[in-house]
Amino acid sequence: MRINMAVSLDQLQAFVATVEQKSMAQAARHIGKHVSTLREQINNLEIDTGLTLFIRHPKSLEVTHEGKQLYNFALSMLKESAHFDAKVDSLLQGIPDKLTIAIDASLIEPALDLLIAEILKQYPYLTLKVLNGDTLQVRGWVLSGQADIGLMFSTINMPTEMVVSKGYNFEVIRVVPPQWALPPHASHRDFLDQLQLTFTFLHDIGMRDADVLSHRYMFCNNATQLLNLIKAGVGWGHLPKFVCAEALLAGNVIQNQEKDDIYPNWHADLTWLKEKAINPAMQMFIDGVRAFPVH
Repeated sequence: MRINMAVSLDQLQAFVATVEQKSMAQAARHIGKHVSTLREQINNLEIDTGLTLFIRHPKSLEVTHEGKQLYNFALSMLKESAHFDAKVDSLLQGIPDKLTIAIDASLIEPALDLLIAEILKQYPYLTLKVLNGDTLQVRGWVLSGQADIGLMFSTINMPTEMVVSKGYNFEVIRVVPPQWALPPHASHRDFLDQLQLTFTFLHDIGMRDADVLSHRYMFCNNATQLLNLIKAGVGWGHLPKFVCAEALLAGNVIQNQEKDDIYPNWHADLTWLKEKAINPAMQMFIDGVRAFPVH
């Protein structure tokens, strides 16, 4: 019985390449080694294991039964070695083992999903967690350290220990149910007695009057739910245009505002604690969000 085998990764690489290429010469070219070096590694592997891995024919190689069984184990060990090397490289780059991103539920869109996918592609050994909540929940998660970075509706009330950085602008429009009998460019007076749906966080931070026009209003902390309520004919509201783009195309809601009446663009803020060092994965998220075009 052979004990304490001194099998190297180079030997396993040479073995796997030879099995896959079916030729030592082709295997040597494939992994960038001289054929004599590869042949020596294969011979040493057979000596170290005490197994015949290939039958040498005059012009070809045949993998033995034992060689076929060892191939999958060797391949697995090489993959694990590659994972180890990648993790070492990740640590050298200062990539943390985990990252938590808090995203305002009202800002969720495909562009964010694509950005997260790119981050995971760039840093495959990062354990990424995404939290979704309303604006004040995102602020609270970052402030408490439950999230490393947050993306939320811009607010004027932020704790001094948090960094606030502008992310991107987006257009806000007036949206009404299609079944309402309104002139194409209704004035705000036409909406005074209609139920208005507005964001909860605007009330919580003392900015309700900046949005509410109607005598009657209802609070909602999620843009998607707010849109669904407008579709159902419950009321009207001001919404980010990118949130209701599909519903507008489908005729499920209607954009209705006075001619030449353009609401000021809102914007999304990035936020993190001042004491937190920005690592490459966080920076990639920050740069990606800032690169979003005006919606």
